[in-house]
Amino acid sequence: MPDQAQNLRELVGKTQEIRVISIASGKGGVGKSTISVNLAVAMSRLGVRVLILDADFGLANVDVMLGVTTKYDVSHFLRGERSLREIVQLGYEGVRFISGGSGVKDLLNIDEEQLSGLIEGLVHFDTAVDVIIIDTGAGISDNVIKLVLASSETLVITTPEPTSILDAYALIKTLVKTDHSHQIHILVNKCETKKEARRVQDGFIEVVSRHLGKNVQPMGLIMYDHSIPQSIKRQIPISISDPLSDTSKEIDRIARSILELPDRGAATSLLSRVFNRIIGERKEPITK
Repeated sequence: MPDQAQNLRELVGKTQEIRVISIASGKGGVGKSTISVNLAVAMSRLGVRVLILDADFGLANVDVMLGVTTKYDVSHFLRGERSLREIVQLGYEGVRFISGGSGVKDLLNIDEEQLSGLIEGLVHFDTAVDVIIIDTGAGISDNVIKLVLASSETLVITTPEPTSILDAYALIKTLVKTDHSHQIHILVNKCETKKEARRVQDGFIEVVSRHLGKNVQPMGLIMYDHSIPQSIKRQIPISISDPLSDTSKEIDRIARSILELPDRGAATSLLSRVFNRIIGERKEPITK
Protein backbone atom coordinates (compact mmCIF):
# COMPACT_ATOMS: atom_id res chain seq x y z
CA MET A 1 0.00 0.00 0.00
CA PRO A 2 2.69 2.64 0.89
CA ASP A 3 4.55 2.05 -2.40
CA GLN A 4 1.36 2.30 -4.42
CA ALA A 5 0.29 5.49 -2.67
CA GLN A 6 3.76 6.93 -3.20
CA ASN A 7 3.55 6.28 -6.94
CA LEU A 8 0.24 8.14 -7.14
CA ARG A 9 1.59 11.03 -5.03
CA GLU A 10 4.53 11.36 -7.41
CA LEU A 11 2.11 11.68 -10.32
CA VAL A 12 0.22 14.47 -8.58
CA GLY A 13 3.47 16.08 -7.50
CA LYS A 14 4.60 16.49 -11.10
CA THR A 15 2.61 19.70 -11.29
CA GLN A 16 2.42 22.52 -8.77
CA GLU A 17 -0.39 24.22 -10.64
CA ILE A 18 -3.21 21.81 -9.78
CA ARG A 19 -4.50 21.43 -6.26
CA VAL A 20 -5.99 18.01 -5.55
CA ILE A 21 -8.41 17.85 -2.61
CA SER A 22 -9.98 14.56 -1.54
CA ILE A 23 -13.29 14.56 0.34
CA ALA A 24 -13.59 11.43 2.48
CA SER A 25 -15.55 9.88 5.33
CA GLY A 26 -15.39 6.75 7.41
CA LYS A 27 -19.14 6.23 7.22
CA GLY A 28 -21.60 6.67 4.39
CA GLY A 29 -24.55 9.03 4.57
CA VAL A 30 -22.70 11.92 6.19
CA GLY A 31 -23.20 14.33 3.26
CA LYS A 32 -19.82 13.85 1.62
CA SER A 33 -21.00 14.11 -1.98
CA THR A 34 -23.31 17.03 -1.16
CA ILE A 35 -20.39 18.95 0.30
CA SER A 36 -18.13 18.01 -2.62
CA VAL A 37 -20.61 19.33 -5.19
CA ASN A 38 -21.48 22.53 -3.33
CA LEU A 39 -17.84 23.22 -2.53
CA ALA A 40 -17.03 22.91 -6.23
CA VAL A 41 -19.84 25.34 -7.08
CA ALA A 42 -18.60 27.82 -4.47
CA MET A 43 -15.03 27.63 -5.78
CA SER A 44 -16.17 28.05 -9.37
CA ARG A 45 -18.05 31.20 -8.39
CA LEU A 46 -14.78 32.51 -6.97
CA GLY A 47 -13.18 32.18 -10.39
CA VAL A 48 -11.50 28.81 -9.82
CA ARG A 49 -11.62 26.15 -12.54
CA VAL A 50 -12.86 23.01 -10.78
CA LEU A 51 -13.19 19.38 -11.80
CA ILE A 52 -14.87 16.76 -9.61
CA LEU A 53 -13.79 13.14 -9.88
CA ASP A 54 -16.62 11.02 -8.52
CA ALA A 55 -14.44 8.27 -7.10
CA ASP A 56 -17.21 6.36 -5.38
CA PHE A 57 -16.67 3.92 -8.24
CA GLY A 58 -19.73 1.87 -9.17
CA LEU A 59 -21.97 3.79 -6.74
CA ALA A 60 -21.56 7.30 -8.12
CA ASN A 61 -24.14 10.06 -7.67
CA VAL A 62 -22.42 13.38 -8.43
CA ASP A 63 -24.01 13.44 -11.88
CA VAL A 64 -27.46 13.06 -10.30
CA MET A 65 -26.79 15.90 -7.86
CA LEU A 66 -25.73 18.13 -10.73
CA GLY A 67 -28.81 17.23 -12.75
CA VAL A 68 -26.82 15.81 -15.67
CA THR A 69 -27.53 12.57 -17.49
CA THR A 70 -24.16 11.11 -18.39
CA LYS A 71 -23.53 8.96 -21.43
CA TYR A 72 -19.98 8.02 -20.48
CA ASP A 73 -18.27 7.46 -17.14
CA VAL A 74 -14.83 6.55 -15.82
CA SER A 75 -15.28 2.90 -16.83
CA HIS A 76 -15.23 3.91 -20.52
CA PHE A 77 -11.86 5.63 -19.99
CA LEU A 78 -10.36 2.74 -18.02
CA ARG A 79 -11.36 0.28 -20.74
CA GLY A 80 -9.83 2.52 -23.38
CA GLU A 81 -13.16 3.14 -25.10
CA ARG A 82 -13.21 6.91 -24.58
CA SER A 83 -10.65 9.64 -23.97
CA LEU A 84 -10.59 11.64 -20.74
CA ARG A 85 -11.97 14.66 -22.59
CA GLU A 86 -14.93 12.59 -23.81
CA ILE A 87 -15.99 11.48 -20.32
CA VAL A 88 -15.71 14.94 -18.71
CA GLN A 89 -19.13 16.50 -18.31
CA LEU A 90 -20.18 20.09 -17.61
CA GLY A 91 -22.45 20.94 -14.68
CA TYR A 92 -23.75 24.04 -12.92
CA GLU A 93 -21.58 27.16 -12.70
CA GLY A 94 -19.04 25.70 -15.12
CA VAL A 95 -18.09 22.86 -12.78
CA ARG A 96 -16.65 19.92 -14.72
CA PHE A 97 -16.98 16.39 -13.43
CA ILE A 98 -16.28 12.76 -14.24
CA SER A 99 -18.94 10.27 -13.27
CA GLY A 100 -17.74 7.24 -11.34
CA GLY A 101 -20.42 5.08 -12.93
CA SER A 102 -23.44 3.54 -11.24
CA GLY A 103 -24.02 -0.18 -11.08
CA VAL A 104 -20.71 -0.95 -12.83
CA LYS A 105 -19.39 -3.91 -10.85
CA ASP A 106 -15.95 -3.90 -12.50
CA LEU A 107 -15.23 -0.48 -11.00
CA LEU A 108 -15.36 -1.90 -7.49
CA ASN A 109 -12.05 -3.69 -8.18
CA ILE A 110 -10.09 -0.97 -9.97
CA ASP A 111 -6.39 -1.81 -9.81
CA GLU A 112 -3.21 0.22 -9.26
CA GLU A 113 -2.38 0.55 -12.95
CA GLN A 114 -5.87 1.84 -13.75
CA LEU A 115 -5.78 4.32 -10.87
CA SER A 116 -2.37 5.58 -11.96
CA GLY A 117 -3.59 6.01 -15.54
CA LEU A 118 -6.60 7.98 -14.33
CA ILE A 119 -4.58 10.24 -12.03
CA GLU A 120 -1.92 10.82 -14.67
CA GLY A 121 -4.62 11.69 -17.18
CA LEU A 122 -6.11 14.26 -14.80
CA VAL A 123 -2.74 15.80 -13.98
CA HIS A 124 -2.03 16.27 -17.68
CA PHE A 125 -5.59 17.07 -18.71
CA ASP A 126 -5.51 19.38 -21.73
CA THR A 127 -8.31 21.61 -20.40
CA ALA A 128 -7.09 24.06 -17.76
CA VAL A 129 -8.04 23.05 -14.22
CA ASP A 130 -7.01 24.74 -10.97
CA VAL A 131 -8.58 22.36 -8.44
CA ILE A 132 -9.52 18.70 -8.64
CA ILE A 133 -11.97 17.53 -5.98
CA ILE A 134 -11.96 13.77 -5.47
CA ASP A 135 -15.23 12.60 -3.95
CA THR A 136 -14.11 9.24 -2.59
CA GLY A 137 -16.20 6.31 -1.50
CA ALA A 138 -16.88 5.92 2.20
CA GLY A 139 -14.72 3.70 4.39
CA ILE A 140 -11.11 2.58 4.33
CA SER A 141 -10.84 0.35 1.27
CA ASP A 142 -7.53 0.18 -0.61
CA ASN A 143 -8.90 2.37 -3.41
CA VAL A 144 -10.05 5.06 -0.99
CA ILE A 145 -6.72 5.17 0.84
CA LYS A 146 -4.72 5.28 -2.40
CA LEU A 147 -6.78 8.15 -3.80
CA VAL A 148 -6.74 10.08 -0.53
CA LEU A 149 -2.98 9.80 -0.16
CA ALA A 150 -2.50 10.81 -3.79
CA SER A 151 -4.23 14.12 -3.08
CA SER A 152 -2.62 17.29 -1.79
CA GLU A 153 -4.91 17.34 1.25
CA THR A 154 -8.00 15.65 2.62
CA LEU A 155 -11.23 16.96 4.09
CA VAL A 156 -12.74 14.30 6.35
CA ILE A 157 -16.49 14.61 6.93
CA THR A 158 -18.21 13.39 10.10
CA THR A 159 -21.50 13.97 11.88
CA PRO A 160 -22.13 14.03 15.65
CA GLU A 161 -23.32 10.41 15.54
CA PRO A 162 -20.97 8.12 17.55
CA THR A 163 -20.67 5.62 14.67
CA SER A 164 -19.70 8.41 12.25
CA ILE A 165 -17.12 9.79 14.68
CA LEU A 166 -15.57 6.34 15.28
CA ASP A 167 -15.41 5.58 11.56
CA ALA A 168 -13.84 8.99 10.81
CA TYR A 169 -11.23 8.27 13.48
CA ALA A 170 -10.53 4.83 11.95
CA LEU A 171 -10.03 6.47 8.54
CA ILE A 172 -7.61 9.06 9.90
CA LYS A 173 -5.76 6.38 11.88
CA THR A 174 -5.23 4.41 8.68
CA LEU A 175 -4.03 7.51 6.82
CA VAL A 176 -1.65 8.52 9.59
CA LYS A 177 -0.12 5.05 9.75
CA THR A 178 0.57 5.17 6.02
CA ASP A 179 1.65 8.81 5.75
CA HIS A 180 1.83 10.85 8.94
CA SER A 181 2.61 14.06 7.02
CA HIS A 182 -0.58 14.04 4.92
CA GLN A 183 -2.60 17.20 5.52
CA ILE A 184 -6.03 16.49 7.02
CA HIS A 185 -8.96 18.79 7.80
CA ILE A 186 -12.13 17.89 9.69
CA LEU A 187 -15.65 19.12 8.92
CA VAL A 188 -18.61 18.35 11.19
CA ASN A 189 -21.87 18.12 9.25
CA LYS A 190 -25.58 17.71 10.11
CA CYS A 191 -25.34 19.26 13.57
CA GLU A 192 -28.37 20.32 15.59
CA THR A 193 -26.65 23.25 17.32
CA LYS A 194 -23.39 25.20 17.11
CA LYS A 195 -22.60 24.11 20.67
CA GLU A 196 -22.91 20.45 19.72
CA ALA A 197 -20.85 21.00 16.57
CA ARG A 198 -17.98 22.69 18.43
CA ARG A 199 -18.01 20.03 21.15
CA VAL A 200 -17.70 17.26 18.56
CA GLN A 201 -15.05 19.11 16.56
CA ASP A 202 -12.87 20.08 19.54
CA GLY A 203 -13.18 16.64 21.13
CA PHE A 204 -12.31 14.87 17.88
CA ILE A 205 -9.25 17.03 17.23
CA GLU A 206 -8.05 16.51 20.82
CA VAL A 207 -8.43 12.70 20.65
CA VAL A 208 -6.63 12.48 17.28
CA SER A 209 -3.81 14.63 18.62
CA ARG A 210 -3.45 12.66 21.86
CA HIS A 211 -3.69 9.13 20.45
CA LEU A 212 -2.28 9.53 16.94
CA GLY A 213 0.04 12.49 17.40
CA LYS A 214 -1.60 14.14 14.40
CA ASN A 215 -2.63 17.78 14.15
CA VAL A 216 -5.96 17.85 12.32
CA GLN A 217 -7.19 21.27 11.21
CA PRO A 218 -10.83 22.33 11.79
CA MET A 219 -12.45 23.37 8.52
CA GLY A 220 -16.10 24.06 9.26
CA LEU A 221 -19.34 23.37 11.09
CA ILE A 222 -22.53 22.82 9.11
CA MET A 223 -25.92 22.65 10.80
CA TYR A 224 -28.62 20.20 9.76
CA ASP A 225 -30.53 21.84 6.92
CA HIS A 226 -34.00 20.53 6.05
CA SER A 227 -33.78 22.13 2.59
CA ILE A 228 -30.82 19.98 1.49
CA PRO A 229 -32.87 16.80 0.88
CA GLN A 230 -35.21 18.92 -1.21
CA SER A 231 -32.33 20.37 -3.23
CA ILE A 232 -31.05 16.86 -3.88
CA LYS A 233 -34.49 15.77 -5.09
CA ARG A 234 -34.60 18.78 -7.41
CA GLN A 235 -31.02 17.99 -8.55
CA ILE A 236 -29.95 21.57 -7.85
CA PRO A 237 -27.12 22.16 -5.34
CA ILE A 238 -28.23 24.27 -2.38
CA SER A 239 -25.47 26.78 -3.17
CA ILE A 240 -27.54 27.55 -6.29
CA SER A 241 -31.11 26.95 -5.11
CA ASP A 242 -30.64 28.89 -1.85
CA PRO A 243 -27.37 30.87 -1.94
CA LEU A 244 -28.35 32.94 1.12
CA SER A 245 -28.93 29.93 3.38
CA ASP A 246 -26.63 29.35 6.36
CA THR A 247 -25.36 26.17 4.69
CA SER A 248 -24.44 27.99 1.47
CA LYS A 249 -22.72 30.77 3.41
CA GLU A 250 -20.70 28.28 5.45
CA ILE A 251 -19.65 26.36 2.33
CA ASP A 252 -18.62 29.66 0.71
CA ARG A 253 -16.54 30.44 3.81
CA ILE A 254 -14.92 26.98 3.66
CA ALA A 255 -14.12 27.44 -0.04
CA ARG A 256 -12.49 30.79 0.71
CA SER A 257 -10.54 29.28 3.59
CA ILE A 258 -9.21 26.43 1.42
CA LEU A 259 -8.27 28.88 -1.33
CA GLU A 260 -6.78 31.26 1.26
CA LEU A 261 -9.09 34.10 0.22
CA PRO A 262 -10.53 36.71 2.62
CA ASP A 263 -13.82 35.78 4.23
CA ARG A 264 -16.72 37.50 2.45
CA GLY A 265 -18.04 39.05 5.68
CA ALA A 266 -14.58 40.22 6.75
CA ALA A 267 -13.88 41.70 3.33
CA THR A 268 -17.20 43.57 3.35
CA SER A 269 -16.55 44.86 6.84
CA LEU A 270 -13.07 46.08 5.89
CA LEU A 271 -14.39 47.74 2.74
CA SER A 272 -17.09 49.50 4.74
CA ARG A 273 -14.52 50.84 7.20
CA VAL A 274 -12.33 52.10 4.36
CA PHE A 275 -15.22 53.92 2.67
CA ASN A 276 -16.45 55.36 5.96
CA ARG A 277 -12.99 56.68 6.66
CA ILE A 278 -12.71 58.24 3.19
CA ILE A 279 -16.14 59.84 3.49
CA GLY A 280 -15.36 61.05 6.98
CA GLU A 281 -12.11 62.65 5.89
CA ARG A 282 -13.82 64.44 3.00
CA LYS A 283 -16.64 65.94 5.04
CA GLU A 284 -16.40 69.70 5.22
CA PRO A 285 -18.36 72.08 7.42
CA ILE A 286 -21.42 73.57 5.74
CA THR A 287 -21.08 77.32 5.31
CA LYS A 288 -23.59 79.87 4.20
